Amino acid sequence: MATPEHLDYAEEAESAERAEAWRQALALWQRAIATCPGKRQAYAESVARCQRQIDVDAELASIARRAMDVPTLETRNSDGLDFHEVAVWEILKALRLAYRAGKSTR
Repeated sequence: MATPEHLDYAEEAESAERAEAWRQALALWQRAIATCPGKRQAYAESVARCQRQIDVDAELASIARRAMDVPTLETRNSDGLDFHEVAVWEILKALRLAYRAGKSTR
């Protein structure tokens, strides 16, 4: 039987997913499972989805570092840190790398 606490975690996890806050959503799904182990199988897909998105974000951050010399894709709330001057050929290189990464996962 689901507890009210479990339902709160599940609702918050869904909200975090809508905001694409994947790490937060993953942690919330894991808390929901911990408070109601009987839901583990039901939430396995949500946990896997969040982990896939975390992996995608990590790959994109790696591409940004390699192709455009952007140290992180995390928002740092500073114009000097969040905005970058990038040449079009660097953008093209990054897009090609992302395309190849996506194509190789099919």
